[in-house]
Amino acid sequence: MNLDVLATVLTGAGVLIGVWRMVDGMRREMNARLDSRFDALNARIDAVLLADRKP
Repeated sequence: MNLDVLATVLTGAGVLIGVWRMVDGMRREMNARLDSRFDALNARIDAVLLADRKP
């Protein structure tokens, strides 16, 4: 196998791994943001539903 071809294949693999890591990090960050927003929304809903209850 030609060394140029091997270098191109290895570079392509490195780029794909780098892009995959970047996308995975962004996905995790988005999931964390959504989870925190849903938690806040659930807390507000609980507060409204429980507001009329007497102790």
